[in-house]
Amino acid sequence: MTSVAHMAPPPTDVRFIGVTLTQVRAVLVWLMFASSFYVAIEPAPADLLFIVVLACFLGSGLTLSSVHVPLILFLLLYNLGGFFSFLQVAGDEKARMFVITSFYMAASAVFFAFYVANNPLRRMAIIRNALIIAAVIASALGVLGYFNVAGLGSEFSLYWRAVGTFKDPNVFATYLLFPGVMLVQSFLLGTQRHKFISMIGLFIILAALFLAFSRGAWISFLFATTLMVTLTFILTPAVGTRTRIILITLFGIVGLAVLLAMLLSVEGIRDLFLDRFTFAKDYDSGEKGRFGNQLNSIPLLLEQPLGFGPLYFHKIFGQDPHSVYINAFASYGWLGGISYLLLMLSTITIGFKTVLMRTPWQNWAVVVFCPLLATIFQGVQIDTDHWRHFYWMLGMMWGLFAASIAYVQKPTGPVTL
Repeated sequence: MTSVAHMAPPPTDVRFIGVTLTQVRAVLVWLMFASSFYVAIEPAPADLLFIVVLACFLGSGLTLSSVHVPLILFLLLYNLGGFFSFLQVAGDEKARMFVITSFYMAASAVFFAFYVANNPLRRMAIIRNALIIAAVIASALGVLGYFNVAGLGSEFSLYWRAVGTFKDPNVFATYLLFPGVMLVQSFLLGTQRHKFISMIGLFIILAALFLAFSRGAWISFLFATTLMVTLTFILTPAVGTRTRIILITLFGIVGLAVLLAMLLSVEGIRDLFLDRFTFAKDYDSGEKGRFGNQLNSIPLLLEQPLGFGPLYFHKIFGQDPHSVYINAFASYGWLGGISYLLLMLSTITIGFKTVLMRTPWQNWAVVVFCPLLATIFQGVQIDTDHWRHFYWMLGMMWGLFAASIAYVQKPTGPVTL
């Protein structure tokens, strides 16, 4: 069965010296995600390639649907709130760049919502392939840096934690979440073609995720993977596939235990793991700690409809908010904070709906929704604002929702440009 949302490209596809516009677009999108492993500079290569991708899709190749309206509206109000908050500190260059970056992140989410809705099966496959390759490269560099192989420690590790080609180990670890879960799902479903190579890649990703020593990323990965396995098992009617899921899960748990045992056998890794394996560190607790500052900021934010101004939470309390929800009100004001909360609630709602719809891309919906939901929850303890991979997953989820609605309600469907 076909629908407007996942039809093949029209036969009138523009062709130049034997190459079609569709092929050029696919290569550019692939390059953008494949280059996402390197974000040590800004703008990152992926940011520059996004501009090229965006220009290449002007006028056609995207699917606009009425179900995208909440995503666009809430992101618009969120950024409008940030702009109003910025007006209080308009002379601050860093605050200005903050606002520009916020608009860019929102634009990327909207674009990929339109992009994925047009041809979910083909386009999610392109994204998956590129992201997994990028994650393996970033992970390999992170592991090499952690162990200071060939003197790479100064380049790819930070504070005795793997950071790869990222600036922050927490962002690095959460970037690996989505491709890692995609790899696990492919083993459960038996869709992975190069099983041995994929297994090596997954182990490298898991090793890097562990060596980044990000408590939030550890919890998010366990949550996302457990949810993905559960949903995949429940939504799979075939008994043979369910048996495979159970067996692969058991083997996976054993393999993960072996990997952890190998890593923890190294004294330095074991000591840092025991130091990090706690709910709250010294800098989290106390009146001036992370949690104390968050609580102290709430009465002030209730008195300031425009918030403190972008990045001004740090100037007031001496450290960042470490919560995307606190930051939403601090940097985007009441308008931005409320809009962000509504966006997250709407995304969770449409995510569950998409996962439960019987479509050809239902497994894609599951594998996007699980790490996205984990990241939404993780935002309580870390500021996920301006995380590229979060906005990409956000857009993909809304794109899959639009495609699923069109598939279920055909012949009525979205408008394809």
